[in-house]
Amino acid sequence: MEREIGLKRRILAITSATLIGLAAALACATPASANGPDPVKQFSGQAATPYVVGGTDTRASRFPWQVLITANGNQFCGGVLIHPMIVLTAAHCLVDEDGEYFEDNESIRFRAFTGRTRLNSGGEELDWRVARVNQSYNPETETFDWGYISLNSPASAPTLKIAGPSERALWETGRNAVISGFGLLKDGGNGATELQQARIPILADSDCSHYGSLFKNASMLCAGYLTGGRDACRGDSGGPLSVTADRGVRRLVGLISTGRGCALPKFPGIYARVADRRMSDRIQQEVAFIEAEDGFPATYTGLSVIGSGARPLGCEAAEDARNGARQRVKSSSRALMAARRTGNRNRVIAAKRRLNIAKHRLLVSRSKTKKVCS
Repeated sequence: MEREIGLKRRILAITSATLIGLAAALACATPASANGPDPVKQFSGQAATPYVVGGTDTRASRFPWQVLITANGNQFCGGVLIHPMIVLTAAHCLVDEDGEYFEDNESIRFRAFTGRTRLNSGGEELDWRVARVNQSYNPETETFDWGYISLNSPASAPTLKIAGPSERALWETGRNAVISGFGLLKDGGNGATELQQARIPILADSDCSHYGSLFKNASMLCAGYLTGGRDACRGDSGGPLSVTADRGVRRLVGLISTGRGCALPKFPGIYARVADRRMSDRIQQEVAFIEAEDGFPATYTGLSVIGSGARPLGCEAAEDARNGARQRVKSSSRALMAARRTGNRNRVIAAKRRLNIAKHRLLVSRSKTKKVCS
């Protein structure tokens, strides 16, 4: 049954190498490699977590679905509450390169929280039940990098829906998105004591071309700045890449996954492409499996984690402006007809001028609406 819906079967054993690596990870964070994808954003005997570089302090109330995952009291990974009883996070936050689950190490206590503005206080602790990763996750390539933490009881925090197929315009190339989480404030520096956020643009796949074959666009999304300076890095793996739509609607479009170094020029961040329809459909199926497998209460079964109907930020205002411009063209046309009936040449010339201006403004507003809304 697990194979049918694409969940990787849990492996209860854990190697001694993993125990040593995890213990070292919890003791300190190690700088990223300059020769390949950041091992800290994967997991290779170092902290499994990236952080926000070039960000600013923010409040948990702005990111109520943000999840902080700790291991023995140390910040470890980020996550997103997509269902009252399910956290979505990076698969590499849950298993090592051999598919061994970190939570099976009885000497490590994992905890998860929502609602924390400060790293070590406040918020709500989630009732961690069990972790799972999707069957397609490849720890060597970091493709299909997502997994789940199911809860014994529902969280009180609001959830964040994944952008649905009808909402593709929300994360087109060039759209602004936000990364958020806890962690180091610069590569090799101190960790953040308050929740951080940073605004970054969604990039074209070609903007991650310097990664070569390491970037797999089937399951990876490129976002950030080619000039560097602002990025996700140690402290936030599994955390959200989210967008804001009209009317304040928020959507999840990616999970912090991997990259080379932190905020380096030519190497934007790489995110799990969870809003792609092929990915979101699978996530919805896997959520349904978890609901049934873990015996969730009826109130928390059959829930959709996929959004619909949200429109890009500014689209509604652009359409209002276009409709206003259309009405001005109509009124200017009527004014021209009235001027012609008077036989007054000067009035006709003035009315034509106003109509031409109105038509030009309509063309401009149509162009802007198309750009903003699609």
